[in-house]
Parts: sequence; C-alpha cells; structure tokens
Amino acid sequence: MVGIKINDLRDLCTTALLKTGLSQTDVDVTVDHYLENECMGKASHGMVRVLQVFDTAKKNGIPQNKPEIQIDKGNQVAINGNMNFGPIVGKTVLDESIKRTKKHGISLVGANHYMTTSGSMAYYLRRLTKEGLIGFMSCSSESMVTAPAGKERFIGTNPIGLGIPSETNEHFIADFATSAITHGEIIVANDKQKTLPMDCIIDKGGLPSTDPQDAVVDGAILPLTDYRGFALGLFIELISLMFGIDIPPTSSYGKNAIFIIAIDPSKLSDGYAERVSNILNYIRNSPPAPGHDSVSIPGDRSAKTLKETLARGTVDVADKTLEKIKDLAT
Repeated sequence: MVGIKINDLRDLCTTALLKTGLSQTDVDVTVDHYLENECMGKASHGMVRVLQVFDTAKKNGIPQNKPEIQIDKGNQVAINGNMNFGPIVGKTVLDESIKRTKKHGISLVGANHYMTTSGSMAYYLRRLTKEGLIGFMSCSSESMVTAPAGKERFIGTNPIGLGIPSETNEHFIADFATSAITHGEIIVANDKQKTLPMDCIIDKGGLPSTDPQDAVVDGAILPLTDYRGFALGLFIELISLMFGIDIPPTSSYGKNAIFIIAIDPSKLSDGYAERVSNILNYIRNSPPAPGHDSVSIPGDRSAKTLKETLARGTVDVADKTLEKIKDLAT
C-alpha cells in the first residue's frame, strides 16, 4: 500500500478520465464517488473502478446522451441511463429520489442501461439520510452468483443498502452484497494475486475454490448464507424487471438497473430522527461482550474510517492500482 494525498489522487484520477473524452462534470461525479469509497476503506469500489471506467470508455466510447426520464408517475419514475457510467446514472436516480420523496412522502425511482458499477450503496445513502430521508436501495449486476447447490451463474452480487437518518448525523447505514463476496473484492484479490477465503466461490465444475480467477473466468460466486442470500439477491433481480431488465437466459441480460425506495418520515412522525439517535446511541453505549472494546452499529466503522482519512488528508492505495492510475494520467 502507498500513501498519497487525497487531493493529489483526485487530480490523477481526473486527469486520466478526462483523456477518455468524458465531460468535466461527469468526471467530477465519477471520481468523487470512487474516491470517497477508497477513503472509507472500500477499495473494492474505489480506485480499481476508476481503471474500469477508463478501460470501458476506451473500449465502448463515450455516451452521446444524458440519462433521461422515460416514465413519470409523480412518485414513481423510470430513467433510461442511455449507457452512461454507473455513478452518473446513480446520481440522477438519487437527485430525483430526494426531490420526489420530499414532495410525495414516498417514492420509487430507478434507472437501467448503464456501464460499469453504480458504486457503493453507502455513498448514495449518506446523501439521502443527510436530507432526513429513509432509504432502501439496490442494483442488479452482472450474472456471477449461483443458486444454492447449483454451479451456473444466475444473478448478480446485487447489494442491498439501508439508510435511516439520525439527529446527530451518525446515521444508520448498512451496505452489503447478497453474495458471499463482492465482485469488487474478487477484482482486488486478483489484482494483488491473493487467494480468497473458502466458501466464497466455486470453479467451473462446482467445486470450492480460493483462486479469484475461477470466479472471474468460468466459475461462480456463492450466495450469502445459502438460500437466504440467494432469496434476497433474486428479490432484487425481480424488482429490477420493472425497469426493463431481464434475467438469464435472455440475451438482453447485462443491462443493469439501480433503484431507490425512499420515505420522508417527517410526513408521518415528529422528532423521528431524534428517537432514532436515542436508540442507536443506546446500542452503542451498551456493555460489550468479553474481548471487545465497544458495540457498534452497521456503518460505524466505515464512517469512522472516512472521517479519519479526510482529517489526515492522505489515503492508502494498492501499489499496482496507483501505478496504473499514474501511468494513465501521465
């Protein structure tokens, strides 16, 4: 790992992506998303994804049209991403979600047709909860996960994001894949030539493996805790059908969807965020089990890491990844 000033890393990523022909605005949105992920310790959705955007832009070209609303039912909106990059389409969904939820009290906003990952759910939820809104969100993704007892790829790693606003801004934000390991973690392990933990992936024959190449090439990722994780992942996949996405074996699979279901608690309850704060702090201040220093809420560790990294002004990045970004920028 190599330490680098956050602003220097931002400049390198910006310089590299501008070379692809992306607009300054789109580059700023993309870099901000992945850089924040890297700063919060989520390397699987950090700098490796900047490299992915660069390679995809060079291979497929730059989208000619911005994301546009296809269906508008007030508090239900479907957006055509027009094959823009994930963070660009995701921000469009987020902005519409905040606007529609504040007007209607509850909304469902989703988009399809975008390139590369939409990023981390936590990134969007931090902004949603900052607006005082409750959020449930997810996205479908490249087919890499098998069913329990299966060996064929059926669904994506399909992460779930949950956000509840707190008065103290220490919000409840949970972000986790419905697979045993994320695709990004496999990319990082493959980049570092490291093995994966057992019980995360299988090879093409359906046998357990720790080689990330097996998952990348022709194996599959296992679901999180067997049928429960697969049920959640399939649930996300089936919701995505509303936005024109099909699941295998149809040829159109691969054009993913991202959606946010948001609620404005102020429409129903006064002092909601204060009561949430009281509950979360009660849990945090409860006695820890032997061998532990404290009790934490999901998302606390990432929030702490982000805060400390921003205060320090530097972030550690994998050597090979940083060298690739420098090469692209210079």
